[in-house]
Amino acid sequence: MTVFQNPRQVAIALRDGTLTEREKLNFLWVLIAIGALWSDDSILRAIQTIPSGFGLILLVSWGILFWGVTASYRANRRGDNQNFIERFICLVAALSIRAYLAYAILANLILFLSRLLYASQLSVFQFLATELVGSSITLYIYLRLKSLMLIASSADSARDLPTSET
Repeated sequence: MTVFQNPRQVAIALRDGTLTEREKLNFLWVLIAIGALWSDDSILRAIQTIPSGFGLILLVSWGILFWGVTASYRANRRGDNQNFIERFICLVAALSIRAYLAYAILANLILFLSRLLYASQLSVFQFLATELVGSSITLYIYLRLKSLMLIASSADSARDLPTSET
Protein backbone atom coordinates (compact mmCIF):
# COMPACT_ATOMS: atom_id res chain seq x y z
CA MET A 1 0.00 0.00 0.00
CA THR A 2 1.26 3.47 -0.83
CA VAL A 3 0.59 6.78 0.86
CA PHE A 4 -1.36 7.83 -2.24
CA GLN A 5 -4.09 5.23 -1.61
CA ASN A 6 -7.68 6.22 -1.15
CA PRO A 7 -8.17 7.08 2.56
CA ARG A 8 -11.02 4.55 2.72
CA GLN A 9 -8.64 1.79 1.60
CA VAL A 10 -6.18 2.90 4.26
CA ALA A 11 -8.92 2.73 6.90
CA ILE A 12 -9.84 -0.79 5.77
CA ALA A 13 -6.18 -1.87 5.83
CA LEU A 14 -5.82 -0.47 9.36
CA ARG A 15 -8.97 -2.27 10.48
CA ASP A 16 -7.81 -5.54 8.92
CA GLY A 17 -4.26 -5.19 10.24
CA THR A 18 -2.71 -5.49 6.77
CA LEU A 19 -0.49 -2.39 6.92
CA THR A 20 3.12 -3.25 7.69
CA GLU A 21 5.15 -1.23 10.18
CA ARG A 22 7.21 0.08 7.25
CA GLU A 23 4.05 1.30 5.49
CA LYS A 24 2.92 3.04 8.69
CA LEU A 25 6.35 4.69 8.91
CA ASN A 26 5.90 5.94 5.35
CA PHE A 27 2.69 7.69 6.39
CA LEU A 28 4.61 9.35 9.24
CA TRP A 29 7.32 10.46 6.79
CA VAL A 30 4.63 12.06 4.60
CA LEU A 31 3.37 14.09 7.56
CA ILE A 32 6.91 15.15 8.41
CA ALA A 33 7.57 16.10 4.77
CA ILE A 34 4.43 18.25 4.70
CA GLY A 35 5.63 20.02 7.83
CA ALA A 36 9.13 20.32 6.39
CA LEU A 37 7.77 22.11 3.34
CA TRP A 38 4.86 24.12 4.68
CA SER A 39 5.45 24.94 8.36
CA ASP A 40 6.74 28.30 9.60
CA ASP A 41 10.11 26.71 10.34
CA SER A 42 10.27 24.71 7.10
CA ILE A 43 13.40 23.36 5.47
CA LEU A 44 12.80 25.83 2.64
CA ARG A 45 12.90 28.71 5.13
CA ALA A 46 16.02 27.21 6.69
CA ILE A 47 17.79 27.21 3.32
CA GLN A 48 16.70 30.80 2.64
CA THR A 49 17.99 32.01 6.01
CA ILE A 50 21.32 30.15 6.12
CA PRO A 51 23.31 33.40 5.63
CA SER A 52 21.82 34.83 8.84
CA GLY A 53 22.67 31.75 10.88
CA PHE A 54 19.02 31.08 11.72
CA GLY A 55 18.84 28.61 8.84
CA LEU A 56 21.60 26.50 10.36
CA ILE A 57 19.68 26.29 13.62
CA LEU A 58 16.57 25.16 11.74
CA LEU A 59 18.54 22.59 9.75
CA VAL A 60 19.98 21.16 12.98
CA SER A 61 16.45 20.82 14.38
CA TRP A 62 15.22 19.06 11.23
CA GLY A 63 18.31 16.81 11.29
CA ILE A 64 17.58 15.79 14.88
CA LEU A 65 13.98 15.00 13.92
CA PHE A 66 14.96 12.82 10.94
CA TRP A 67 17.65 11.02 12.93
CA GLY A 68 15.31 10.48 15.90
CA VAL A 69 12.49 8.97 13.86
CA THR A 70 14.90 6.71 11.97
CA ALA A 71 16.73 5.59 15.13
CA SER A 72 13.50 4.84 17.00
CA TYR A 73 12.10 2.90 14.02
CA ARG A 74 15.28 0.81 13.84
CA ALA A 75 15.13 0.17 17.60
CA ASN A 76 11.53 -1.02 17.27
CA ARG A 77 12.47 -3.20 14.29
CA ARG A 78 15.27 -4.84 16.33
CA GLY A 79 12.62 -5.76 18.91
CA ASP A 80 9.29 -7.26 17.91
CA ASN A 81 8.73 -4.85 14.97
CA GLN A 82 5.13 -4.23 16.03
CA ASN A 83 3.06 -1.13 16.86
CA PHE A 84 5.74 1.42 15.95
CA ILE A 85 3.39 4.36 15.38
CA GLU A 86 1.48 3.72 18.60
CA ARG A 87 4.69 3.42 20.61
CA PHE A 88 6.19 6.46 18.90
CA ILE A 89 3.20 8.67 19.70
CA CYS A 90 2.83 7.52 23.31
CA LEU A 91 6.53 7.63 24.16
CA VAL A 92 7.15 11.01 22.49
CA ALA A 93 4.15 12.46 24.33
CA ALA A 94 5.33 11.08 27.69
CA LEU A 95 8.88 12.33 27.12
CA SER A 96 7.77 15.71 25.78
CA ILE A 97 5.75 16.63 28.85
CA ARG A 98 8.80 16.55 31.12
CA ALA A 99 11.27 17.78 28.53
CA TYR A 100 9.29 20.85 27.56
CA LEU A 101 8.63 21.72 31.19
CA ALA A 102 12.41 21.78 31.58
CA TYR A 103 12.62 23.85 28.38
CA ALA A 104 10.11 26.38 29.72
CA ILE A 105 12.09 26.75 32.95
CA LEU A 106 15.43 27.15 31.15
CA ALA A 107 14.04 29.53 28.50
CA ASN A 108 12.50 31.74 31.18
CA LEU A 109 15.77 31.69 33.11
CA ILE A 110 17.61 32.82 29.97
CA LEU A 111 15.01 35.55 29.42
CA PHE A 112 15.31 36.70 33.04
CA LEU A 113 19.10 36.79 32.97
CA SER A 114 19.21 38.64 29.66
CA ARG A 115 16.82 41.30 30.99
CA LEU A 116 18.76 41.53 34.23
CA LEU A 117 21.95 42.23 32.30
CA TYR A 118 20.29 44.37 29.63
CA ALA A 119 22.47 45.07 26.63
CA SER A 120 21.66 45.13 22.94
CA GLN A 121 24.01 42.27 22.12
CA LEU A 122 22.33 40.06 24.72
CA SER A 123 19.27 39.67 22.49
CA VAL A 124 21.44 37.60 20.15
CA PHE A 125 22.72 35.64 23.15
CA GLN A 126 19.16 35.12 24.35
CA PHE A 127 18.07 33.85 20.93
CA LEU A 128 21.04 31.51 20.49
CA ALA A 129 20.85 30.19 24.06
CA THR A 130 17.12 29.52 23.75
CA GLU A 131 17.61 27.74 20.42
CA LEU A 132 20.47 25.67 21.87
CA VAL A 133 18.28 24.63 24.79
CA GLY A 134 15.43 23.76 22.40
CA SER A 135 17.66 21.64 20.16
CA SER A 136 19.19 19.94 23.21
CA ILE A 137 15.75 19.10 24.59
CA THR A 138 14.68 17.65 21.22
CA LEU A 139 17.88 15.59 21.03
CA TYR A 140 17.27 14.34 24.58
CA ILE A 141 13.73 13.27 23.63
CA TYR A 142 14.94 11.21 20.67
CA LEU A 143 17.89 9.67 22.53
CA ARG A 144 15.55 8.54 25.32
CA LEU A 145 12.94 7.46 22.77
CA LYS A 146 15.45 5.13 21.15
CA SER A 147 16.18 3.37 24.45
CA LEU A 148 12.51 3.29 25.49
CA MET A 149 11.54 1.88 22.09
CA LEU A 150 13.92 -1.02 22.73
CA ILE A 151 12.18 -1.65 26.06
CA ALA A 152 8.69 -1.38 24.55
CA SER A 153 9.52 -3.77 21.71
CA SER A 154 11.37 -6.30 23.87
CA ALA A 155 9.84 -9.71 24.53
CA ASP A 156 11.25 -9.75 28.07
CA SER A 157 9.90 -6.40 29.22
CA ALA A 158 10.13 -7.02 32.98
CA ARG A 159 13.89 -7.50 32.78
CA ASP A 160 14.42 -4.32 30.73
CA LEU A 161 12.51 -1.89 32.92
CA PRO A 162 14.68 0.98 34.11
CA THR A 163 15.52 0.94 37.80
CA SER A 164 15.42 4.70 38.22
CA GLU A 165 13.21 7.35 36.68
CA THR A 166 15.08 9.82 34.44
